[in-house]
Amino acid sequence: MKRLLLCLPLLVADPAAAQDYTVIAVSHIDNKVSEVHPVTGEILQEFFVPGEWYGEAHEGVITPDQATAYISIPYAKQVVILDLESFTQTGVIESPYFSRPPEVRGFARIGERESTSSDPHGLALTPDGRKLYITVQFAEVPGIVLYDTGTGEIRKIDTVSAGNHLAVHPSNGKLYYPTRDFRVVVLDTATDEILRVIRLHQGSRPTGVAFGGPNGEAWVNGDGDGSVTVIDTRTDEVIDVIRPRVPGAGRTAVSPDGRLAASTHGPEVSVIDTRTREILASLQISPEGEDSGHGFPVFSPDSRTLHVMNESSHDMVNFDMETMTRTGPRIPIGATVFGGGIRLLER
Repeated sequence: MKRLLLCLPLLVADPAAAQDYTVIAVSHIDNKVSEVHPVTGEILQEFFVPGEWYGEAHEGVITPDQATAYISIPYAKQVVILDLESFTQTGVIESPYFSRPPEVRGFARIGERESTSSDPHGLALTPDGRKLYITVQFAEVPGIVLYDTGTGEIRKIDTVSAGNHLAVHPSNGKLYYPTRDFRVVVLDTATDEILRVIRLHQGSRPTGVAFGGPNGEAWVNGDGDGSVTVIDTRTDEVIDVIRPRVPGAGRTAVSPDGRLAASTHGPEVSVIDTRTREILASLQISPEGEDSGHGFPVFSPDSRTLHVMNESSHDMVNFDMETMTRTGPRIPIGATVFGGGIRLLER
């Protein structure tokens, strides 16, 4: 039996040993999901999203039973259900909530195309896999669409504030939804009631969020100024703001052992000690003289390796967390790759 984990890539020196783990990569412009060998870069399996949409596949999340992935397709106004064993589509989630009235401001993310999509984009599952949360930042009233994975029932939670990424805390079950107006909306996934709205500093433009550290803190990436805001998830108070060396948009990840946070911004990824909240290293993720675009950081299960998938340079770079140095060559894995995870294979 194969096991699957989202956003936990592993790179090891021996290509044969590395075959115990494969990277699942989502490529926007290629409009595909790929299974990639983490060392050689060989494409092992591919799924191309049906249709002729440009810049479609955006985010992915894997179910706790490790059998299924949900892939958001914003311009097509749907979420694809992907079987990870066969790498084939087994269903699709569609809803009127994924559309907006023509007069409501739309979006033109890739290819500068206007659309009446409400932008079904960010995805998050509860630990039991029964609830899938989907952001719709360009709806007439922005919010989160809730999909019951057992019954197929769909309803919407209005948040007014708009964002396109979110995550559920693995321990306390609270959902954290960073929004573009410098807030983080906190939702109780047991009741689906909004518990609190946390205001962040002006200029942060919060986007991604990950959890970890001594007390399971929330680490929120700021696309506006490249900052990382640390939130105590017990009190939902801001306890620190970390400012990396250079600004820029990106994402944040926390290592499985909780010791390190990685935040991408512009050409760099900052590695942060979650206890002292000091930046331990600023590592180059872009090719020399080029722009890597947004970086999507993910840690290996043993926390020893960091993978960063890069949007504009269409590749992945890997870093040893003991030496804080890059290991191996750049690995091309797909046009505008920005998102994915890891597939753990039975030894």
